[in-house]
Amino acid sequence: MSKSPVLFLATTNRLDSYIAPFKNLFGVLNMSDAALSAFGIPEEMQLHFNYPAEKTANYYFYEQQPEYFRIVYCPTGNTIKESDLKLLTFLHKTNALLTIVSDEYRCLKKALPSFVIVAPGSYKLSIYRRAHLVVASGIDAVRAMALCKPCVILGDYGLGGMVTPANYDHLQSVSFRGRKGACFREMVPLDLLEVEIRKYFTSDSREASLEVQKKVITDYGKNVFDKKILEETERIISLSASINKRSERLSLKPRLSSLFTLEESDGKQNLMRGFGCFGEIDIEMVNLLKQCDGTLSVLELAERNGYNKEETGILWSNLYELWKEKLILFAP
Repeated sequence: MSKSPVLFLATTNRLDSYIAPFKNLFGVLNMSDAALSAFGIPEEMQLHFNYPAEKTANYYFYEQQPEYFRIVYCPTGNTIKESDLKLLTFLHKTNALLTIVSDEYRCLKKALPSFVIVAPGSYKLSIYRRAHLVVASGIDAVRAMALCKPCVILGDYGLGGMVTPANYDHLQSVSFRGRKGACFREMVPLDLLEVEIRKYFTSDSREASLEVQKKVITDYGKNVFDKKILEETERIISLSASINKRSERLSLKPRLSSLFTLEESDGKQNLMRGFGCFGEIDIEMVNLLKQCDGTLSVLELAERNGYNKEETGILWSNLYELWKEKLILFAP
């Protein structure tokens, strides 16, 4: 397998002892709800095949004045403290009942206000069906929209807002993970969060939810399963071949992964992945990495910065080392 791309199939959520095969990992077909990003695998490398739900139906219901608004929230794990606290602070002033779907939150159950219920992830779909509004991101948001639920995007990349037919494509371009152009763990102003949630309270979202649901089923329904499998397999094989061929590797386009972060300390730039530090990098490399947005090839990046052949080789080596740690991703 040393010269072949590794294809990891996640079929269970029980991955406590899993060690990611970074050395030769080109792509992941994720068949479960497993949060593989916690194991150092970027979300961008994963192709989810449990979209959008086991069964879809129009679960939207209209109540003239419900006694309690049932809101479901799916935290990512990276939003705990800042965004989560702001959501609780706002909902405490309303007549909302909040269900937090999270296995990690179960230890905090007794410390949360009385209007908050904590439910395990395995109950997700049944809880969605009873919700008036879902606050989520990524795959959780897609499932909610597939069940015709109004959805506010709040995730690792900030506040995307209420999903509507008008902004659906815009939010889909960032996988419904937050605001386009946002930084990882972006702070969310409380007043903006209130505005987005109040949009549901002040309007009938039925027609918009039905239209969004149709878009989700078209984009993520089971009828596109075989096509996506084939496209992803071809992409992985192509990427593997390009990385292993000297004549093609410089044509690859590097881009930063969602695991990539820079932290400044005592005037030094430290490269981080989660809580792991990969050491200090110099300002020249920092400037180069900021140019890695998936639009320039390695060769074009070298030419833009005036590198000769030897320096271009060193650049490739540095980017390749970052790719092995999944801090850099490559596009053909």
